[in-house]
Amino acid sequence: MLNTRYKPRVCIINLGCPKNQVDAEEILGAFKHRGYRPVHDPENTDILIVNTCAFIRPAEEETLQVLVEAAVLKRQRRIKILIAASCLVSKYGEKKVRAAIPELDYAFPPGKLECLVAAVEKSALGRRVVKPGFSKERNERVLLSSPGTAYLKIAEGCSRKCTFCLIPALRGPLHSRPIDAIVGEAEALAAEGVRELILVAQDITSYGNDLGGRFGLTDLLDRLVKVPSVHWIRLMYVYPDGISAGLIQRLAGQSKLCKYLDMPLQHASRKILRRMGRSGNGDKFLKLIAHLRQQVPGIALRTTLITGFPGESRTEYQELVSFIKQARFDRLGVFPYWREKGTPAATMLGRISAPLRKRRQHELMDLQAGISRQRLVSFVGSKMECLVEEPSGQKHIIARTFRDAPEVDGGIIVTGRARPGEIIQVRVTGSTDHDLTGVIL
Repeated sequence: MLNTRYKPRVCIINLGCPKNQVDAEEILGAFKHRGYRPVHDPENTDILIVNTCAFIRPAEEETLQVLVEAAVLKRQRRIKILIAASCLVSKYGEKKVRAAIPELDYAFPPGKLECLVAAVEKSALGRRVVKPGFSKERNERVLLSSPGTAYLKIAEGCSRKCTFCLIPALRGPLHSRPIDAIVGEAEALAAEGVRELILVAQDITSYGNDLGGRFGLTDLLDRLVKVPSVHWIRLMYVYPDGISAGLIQRLAGQSKLCKYLDMPLQHASRKILRRMGRSGNGDKFLKLIAHLRQQVPGIALRTTLITGFPGESRTEYQELVSFIKQARFDRLGVFPYWREKGTPAATMLGRISAPLRKRRQHELMDLQAGISRQRLVSFVGSKMECLVEEPSGQKHIIARTFRDAPEVDGGIIVTGRARPGEIIQVRVTGSTDHDLTGVIL
């Protein structure tokens, strides 16, 4: 007979990108649907799942450290089942990961939700759940994002061939989700109080390319803007060569679409971009940026760049510096190149030393801080719509404008009180290098 009084506790430690976070939320949702109780404390749980990341070496090192700490909890019998999931398992295989962390009970690569749940349900702990058995219906998600916000994954994998990237090896080629499934999930999230949907994939502009061209990103957006209660729709991971006239038209004309684009350019030198397996160059990017700002007044542009890629001489680095000065991005992230075994770039000549890669990273971020400070000053005195994220003391709250994506961008510290997930009107009263301050109107 099932023990209906006790619901085994399950906790997940999510590492890595928003796409990984969606996977973690689905894992928690699948367990909750079957009678388990999601908890936040890894030291106060029965089942601990580490949703791993192995995209670059620092992420892999963080993952291994978390697994080692989790293994200590398992040896101390403070948790009953320990599971590693996602990219680290895909990169090294189940046997190697379990050999490195013997305390692991299971290890599953991405896309194995059914196997993960089934494995736990076959265990002695699993036989204590209220509703055993894997259901193929759409799984609910237990959101890990701040109130009012949810990531919406529209595709998995990537079919591009960037020479520095492991994603195709870890996640496979592009696999677009059906439009109806995405819209259905968006409607369910909106019914739960989500006001901001953030579209994510390894490359959202390639959405639909693997489905014979029957539909694409703009078709999806035309459906999503009709979802009631959704206030903002934000686009992340937009490749520059996928920005169509139709997409620009919708950004300019649809009030629910945030006038915000995250387009990871990676570099500005034509030489380095070709070595990266990417198209474009600084001049083309500057023309695209000017066109976007002309067609979508007030648009916020974000990019990520890699410095210290093999072959990046002082000349190519100065090209990048000049490009940043001219582009004047609203938000910018810079990462030093990390050599990943198994990628074409790993065997390229012209390696840059780690100290030089990091020094160039810091120089570019210092440059961007000055640009950001100048751009943010221009908003002082204006009125802006904001989404409340969390309280900050007795008299302040932390919020975001349409110009700010969660976690990667800044925000606005507002004097006043409001509930997390609420949309408020704010007057901007001040600015710093990366954030604004304001008061509720």
